[in-house]
Amino acid sequence: MRPLLLLLTCSLLHAGEASVAFPLDPLSKQAFKAVDAGRTYLVPAAMVLIPAGPFKFGTEGGGRQLELPAYGIGRYPVTNAEFEVFVRSTGAKAPSHWTDGHCPAGKENHPVLNISLVAAKAYAEWATSKTGFRYAIPTAPQWEKAARGPKGTLYPWGDSADVTYRDGVLRSRFNFNAVIAAKLLKEAPERPATYDNRKSTHFGERTTISGIASYDGDRSDRLAVLPNGQVRGWVGHATYTGFIYTDIFTRLNQTGGNTTPVGAYEDGKSAYGCYDMAGNVWNWCDTVITAKNGLEKGREVNEVRGGSWYATAMSCKSVSIGEGRVASGAYNTVGFRLVVRLGD
Repeated sequence: MRPLLLLLTCSLLHAGEASVAFPLDPLSKQAFKAVDAGRTYLVPAAMVLIPAGPFKFGTEGGGRQLELPAYGIGRYPVTNAEFEVFVRSTGAKAPSHWTDGHCPAGKENHPVLNISLVAAKAYAEWATSKTGFRYAIPTAPQWEKAARGPKGTLYPWGDSADVTYRDGVLRSRFNFNAVIAAKLLKEAPERPATYDNRKSTHFGERTTISGIASYDGDRSDRLAVLPNGQVRGWVGHATYTGFIYTDIFTRLNQTGGNTTPVGAYEDGKSAYGCYDMAGNVWNWCDTVITAKNGLEKGREVNEVRGGSWYATAMSCKSVSIGEGRVASGAYNTVGFRLVVRLGD
């Protein structure tokens, strides 16, 4: 079936954004016309066009020039509301933190997480069968080109994280771990907290938000946000202490973590018009790497890009930092967005 076209033609992709309702129906056949290098494409309304041509892939030291044909990529990550349509239509397994197949109330427009790459691919195949658009999960080069823009910056907006924290106020273009830390320290510093991991050297010990600490021998780091957005007291893996090993964090995870609605950070979008490519949720990529970080270090896994609400600011760069996850696994910080094949 031929997609329904919006009456919009553009020669520059920045001007070629369709005006559509949100959240978008994942079965929508709406599209807009965009012209790149003299060729006209029909781009699904929920996407932006990434033009054909070379781009900078990787960091300065190990970077190289790659070339890709034109493609479309999701303006936003796939949301809970969009994924719920898929769950209801197909009987697919819902994310583990949902209740009775429904996402947490008030998080309909937040990015879906706790979704494996296998499930994300199934969603793409289902959306393809319903719309005729050829959807897929982006490769790492496709994701990176869309995030870094034509200037090849290290973040979607430039080469620095551009984060400041002064007088209890965090200024940021994206959602990362300092966002929840700053919020709790400002709004609820005396809220009770308990170290709840049974492996913790402080298991069962009660404290407050402002008293949470990560321990390393006799040394401890109290939960704090530094002027550059770095968070102290977030995690002490050796002792299972720090914020992520408290009941506060456990309850936060039970409702899907500290995600924000997609598109909430207008100043954080890429030059091509993609939102949430830094922070909020990691994005699955259909590219296998040998992980350099985390529990997966040294294993062949699928790359994830962009950082998350849990990640540090440095981990939210648009270039690869060597993070990957097992394709069949579902994680409380990982979601996905779609790409679409254009032309032949």
